[in-house]
Amino acid sequence: MDLRAHAIVAELRRLMPEAGVAGGSFAHWLPHPRDVAPAERARLLETARQGATHLCLTDLLVRVGLRAIEPARLASGARKWPNGYTGSVSHKGTTVVAAIAPTDRMPSIGIDVEWLDADGAPAISGLSGIEQPWSVSDAEGRAIVFSVKEAAYKALHPILGHPLGFADVALSWLRRDSFCSRGVAHACGITLDVRCSIAVPSWIVSAACARPSDAI
Repeated sequence: MDLRAHAIVAELRRLMPEAGVAGGSFAHWLPHPRDVAPAERARLLETARQGATHLCLTDLLVRVGLRAIEPARLASGARKWPNGYTGSVSHKGTTVVAAIAPTDRMPSIGIDVEWLDADGAPAISGLSGIEQPWSVSDAEGRAIVFSVKEAAYKALHPILGHPLGFADVALSWLRRDSFCSRGVAHACGITLDVRCSIAVPSWIVSAACARPSDAI
C-alpha cells in the first residue's frame, strides 16, 4: 500500500526547499473504528504507523539517490542517517513525514507536525512577548511554540548529545505574518533557523536547521 498525498508534505517542502521530503497519510490502511474492538485500535494504529514510517523513509532515501534502507535506530532512539546526511521524522494521527539533507548544507535538522487545536494546546507556561507568534489566540500560540521547539530539540540533539527541557530553548521571531513565520532558536550557544507555517488548515508545520558554523 502507498501513502496518500497530504498537504502538510507539500508545505514542508515549501518551508525547507534545501531538503528532500517524503510522507503522507496512512488512514486508508486502517479499518473503520466501528469494525474494531476498542482494545485493538491502539495496536492497529501503531502497527500501521510503523509500516508507514518504513515506507516514508525508504521513499525519502530513494528521492535523494540513496539506497532504500530504513535508517536504524541508535541506543538514544535517534536515527542513524547515511554518512553525509542528516534527517528528521514526525508523526501525528495517521500522517507521517520525514526530511533529509546533506550535512554540508544543513548540519542538523528537525521537523514537527501538530494539530492547531486550541482546546488541546500543551499546558506550558505563558509566553513572553518575543515568543508569542503572530495574530493567534494564546492557546494556539502555545501549540505553535510547542511545535517549533519540538523541531528545535530534534535538530539540537545530534549536536549536543543530550536532551533539553522546554525552557532551555529561547525562541524569537524575525518575521511574523498570518500563515508563515521565521525566527531563531537559541540553546547552549547554538543558534537554529526556525520556520513555521499554519497555511494548511488545522495543522502546524515546523522546521529547524542548524547553521554550518554552529555544528560541532
